[in-house]
Amino acid sequence: MKIRNKIIALMISLIAIPTFAIAKDGPYAGIKASNIKLDYSTVEGLNLNKVYDKNIRAYDYHIGYNTGNWFGEFGYIDSQKGNRNLLSVTDGVYTLSVDTAVDFKGYRIGGGYNFKPSKEVSVRPFANIYRLDVNAEISGTVSGGGNAVKAAWKSSGTDTMIDAGLGVAYAFTDSLNLEASYSRSFKDIEDTNKIEILSLALKYNF
Repeated sequence: MKIRNKIIALMISLIAIPTFAIAKDGPYAGIKASNIKLDYSTVEGLNLNKVYDKNIRAYDYHIGYNTGNWFGEFGYIDSQKGNRNLLSVTDGVYTLSVDTAVDFKGYRIGGGYNFKPSKEVSVRPFANIYRLDVNAEISGTVSGGGNAVKAAWKSSGTDTMIDAGLGVAYAFTDSLNLEASYSRSFKDIEDTNKIEILSLALKYNF
């Protein structure tokens, strides 16, 4: 009887549902470097993927709070200007150049859940809502003989985006961790079909 009970106990332990560690409660702050890949729309027969830079780098400065295994974040996003040369023609000492540029900045609020299969590793599904100021420019420049003349058309507007994704974080210490993440938009900014974001973030837990 005792042997049978031990065998049953062993079998139960082998098929038991695994438990996850609880994330440390408290505030944190971080900085995230991102590569943002944009798939533009076709507007009035013009494919904007042939007009604007499709890969833009951005930085995200954020604060957050862990409570239980849930977390919330508030961040400020500032992108570098994505530049693209469409045309460059030289005739003698004069050069005609046609270029485009796009950039954006704004805020996001988001949240998600910490799955902790171990003390060091966290798997973090998340979602964000963004409010972004988007700026686009098409310019033509004629230069030569030490002089330059530039004409530009600029467009700007504010738009909302929603994305969802998954991050994997590794804790080097109780305070410092590194997170890689991927997200994809499902509510896009105007004149885009899809936005994908690859990021690497360094975070400090207080």
